[in-house]
Amino acid sequence: MKFASTVCAALLGAATTVIAQPQPEDQSDWVPGAYIVELESNESPDVFYAQLARDNGIEAEHRMHLASSDLFHGASFQVRNVSTHDHSTLLAAVKTKAQVRAVWPVRTVRLNVGTPTHHDIPAPASSGARGVHQRRNAANETSDTFSPHLMTQIDKLHAKGITGKGFRIAIVDSGIDWHHPALGGCFGPGCLVETGWDLVGDDYNPPGLPNPDADPYDNCVGHGTHVAGIIAAQLQGNEYGFTGAAPGAKLAAYRAWGCSSKATTDVLISAFIKAFEDGNDIISCSDGMLSGWSDDAWGLVSSRIAAAGVPVVIAAGNDGGTGIFQASSPAGARGVTGVGAVQNAIFPVFVSEGEYAVSQQSGGGAANHSISSNSYGFLAGTPAPPREMKLSLWAVMGNSSSPTEDACSPLPDDTPDLSNKLVLLRVPDSQKTRCYPIDQGENIAAKGGKYMAYIVQSNVTFEEQYIYVDGIEGVISVVPFQGAQWIDALNKGMDVTVTVPGPNATATTLMELEDHITGGFTGDFSSWGPTWDLLPKPQLTAPGGKILSTYPLPLGGYRIMTGTSMACPLVAGVLALIGEARGSLKDTNLVNRLISATAEPKIWFDGTKTYPGTLAPVSQQGAGIIQAYDAAFTETILSVESLSLNDTEHFVGEHTFSIENTGDQEATYVLGHMKTPTMYTLQPDMASPIKASYPNPTVNAWAELRFDADSVVVPAGGSANVTVTVTAPSGNNVNTTLLPVYSGYISVNSTRDDEHLVIPYLGAAGAMRSVPILQASSSYLADFGSPAAAGSAYTLPPPDPADLPFLNNPNKDPIHIPDAGKMPNMLLQPILGTRALHVDVVVVVSDDDNSDLKNGSSNANKKKTPTGIPCLGALAGYPQTYVSKSEQRAFFQGMMADGTVLPAGSYRLVASALRVFGDEAREEDWDVVETVPFVVSYDGTATGNGTAARPAAATQA
Repeated sequence: MKFASTVCAALLGAATTVIAQPQPEDQSDWVPGAYIVELESNESPDVFYAQLARDNGIEAEHRMHLASSDLFHGASFQVRNVSTHDHSTLLAAVKTKAQVRAVWPVRTVRLNVGTPTHHDIPAPASSGARGVHQRRNAANETSDTFSPHLMTQIDKLHAKGITGKGFRIAIVDSGIDWHHPALGGCFGPGCLVETGWDLVGDDYNPPGLPNPDADPYDNCVGHGTHVAGIIAAQLQGNEYGFTGAAPGAKLAAYRAWGCSSKATTDVLISAFIKAFEDGNDIISCSDGMLSGWSDDAWGLVSSRIAAAGVPVVIAAGNDGGTGIFQASSPAGARGVTGVGAVQNAIFPVFVSEGEYAVSQQSGGGAANHSISSNSYGFLAGTPAPPREMKLSLWAVMGNSSSPTEDACSPLPDDTPDLSNKLVLLRVPDSQKTRCYPIDQGENIAAKGGKYMAYIVQSNVTFEEQYIYVDGIEGVISVVPFQGAQWIDALNKGMDVTVTVPGPNATATTLMELEDHITGGFTGDFSSWGPTWDLLPKPQLTAPGGKILSTYPLPLGGYRIMTGTSMACPLVAGVLALIGEARGSLKDTNLVNRLISATAEPKIWFDGTKTYPGTLAPVSQQGAGIIQAYDAAFTETILSVESLSLNDTEHFVGEHTFSIENTGDQEATYVLGHMKTPTMYTLQPDMASPIKASYPNPTVNAWAELRFDADSVVVPAGGSANVTVTVTAPSGNNVNTTLLPVYSGYISVNSTRDDEHLVIPYLGAAGAMRSVPILQASSSYLADFGSPAAAGSAYTLPPPDPADLPFLNNPNKDPIHIPDAGKMPNMLLQPILGTRALHVDVVVVVSDDDNSDLKNGSSNANKKKTPTGIPCLGALAGYPQTYVSKSEQRAFFQGMMADGTVLPAGSYRLVASALRVFGDEAREEDWDVVETVPFVVSYDGTATGNGTAARPAAATQA
């Protein structure tokens, strides 16, 4: 029989394995000499370029027209002679122009597409192996039982025939494989994907210019196709029988990432503007860049689109391992719906398919057996089974239910020859037992065993096993319920014969497992807020962990993916459903208030432990998981989406909001307070400030809320005001120097129809400006990850202003990662984000030095750091704006930001960072750290704009 797509409960109660969170990789970088400028509405970019050339000698080459009559009027441009103009000087020159409203550097943005494992994607359709799998094996089933829809009440709207009809959702992503039968199989009017544009072309690789065309087809990345299926997958042509959240909506595809999975902010802004101008009803974008600031160029345009009546839904990011204050842009922009992710309650996985037979002598002689044949799913490990085999199952543990120590010790002398058996055992709890799979493999091989079948600890640890032991020729893994069935049969005296397909077998099927450990909780990968101006972000969450959806046909057709990228389009689909139910989405403020007020806050889960009765912080989950039906049909409208209380310097403790009753019956609303953990931004008990990471330390202190009335009665069609006064956490146990972030929910519970509404609130019990951004203990001249010695000498290749391989953080391009011990570099580890980060070069010379270093390129050239330190000027790649708290490195390549090639000699780097809420004009609002001196020489002749590289006397200072 075929192995049906099955919902399987975890029968073995082992705890999930906790995997260390990786440090975030900033998916963005600066494009040298490229800028976005917003002009006054009546100004021409060409006139602006001409003025730059005439007044400042800056030759600008047009990159992209960025204009919408209602949103933005401007352009992006590339400075032709970038090597003769440093970044800060150029920005200052542009800002002085009367027709300029604002200017930003262009940044590259990488699409986080993830790395698929073989069990995330089914066998190729051409194999004919999968057959047709209607969801739950029910081709004629009309109810929606897809897990992400059950978790968000989408199923209840589908049951009422609400599917998003009449709304079109723009997807700004990697394009869509519109050939996919579950996505309509065509492109253009009358198709599911009825319009769109390719803004980049297949071969686009920033900082080069794009090559747009009219077809947003994607067959090389797949991210956008997965997003499209989450929104609007059709049942017809769908091998796994699920639909999108809004299968009645139409799609518009705007391809902003080519096959390199890279884009630039001007391309993305252009895509957003075009999506708006084309008349789409909702814009969904499942990417962003580390920032935490709400007013960069991309965020600004997104906010304006939302204010103009088109909801903008953005993924919050996948850097949850770094804890609070890791909001991305444009998800952190005002008015934009930033979406975090919860784990799917169901854990889907594509597995290889095998068969097993259970036989039992029935009493009529040896030849009279009762045999049942069944299918099972497995993951092949390493080594993979070498060929198809029929093996008798033999269990190490027998009928034991003790902790998993199977085959952790040598097997007893009466163990049979295991050479033709499939040895069944459990994955060890290595942390407790100090027994590892290699130990088990060695003990099994000692008894002739060659083939192993692991029962994993839980459904969510269903992964391949790796056994590097001589004699072991094949390893598979099965889920707990399957292992339990086999053990039960063996304990009853039955014989179990397992057929293990060989490496050329392509039969795969979809298995769906219950996740009783992480399912329904906010994913530990989901990025935390708030923004640096303490705006509560994300707004809410949706299922984003282990989501099945469509994928380009050349890449397998379907895929299971994890990320806020998967949660974002589901929310976009829900908005289409709400729009159909309520008749309009034009009041985006109302839409955000509806989905926030009706969301369901989830219990706090810190990655290893749940806290019953304690809700997760607002900075992680926003208002909670979206509840589509409640948002579509609630008869209570709250006037606020959330409350931002700010920090102690800017504290706003009193807020008034209204409760509007749109129903036809009087309702009584009872007000309450639901607390969440207060979390420290910085690590306690440290000699100097160190940023904490997930899960941030908590303190047992909460805000106090006082309402002017415990309840209010609101007549049908009427409204009432409520004033709440908030007192921030205080007391001897609250260390405000560690910047505690507190949050919670105002509950608004109605006596009518059991309505439960929430208003999230958030604030900081400390002064943001009091926290240093940089300090000498963690920002220094680095030899890899350690401080370099004063006077360290470096021999560099001659810098070429026309061909610098990297400017700042090379982690974004592995080809150009230098040896951090062979090139001068300043390791920068910001504690918080900063609006402005400068790195300037200071020359170190002796008093009697008469070389070019003192007379021609000395610090006496009237350039200064933001706090007045004389310097040569900015290092190439600096200053930077809207910087996140992520670690980066400033590499000294022998060149300044204005293209000056520095001679050999001795230098320091000086980094200056503006504190959060800091004033650039106040010296005390800047943190300044300097490196020790270092000595540079070249292995050839460096040429630039008049500065020759020759030895110069250098002293340690």
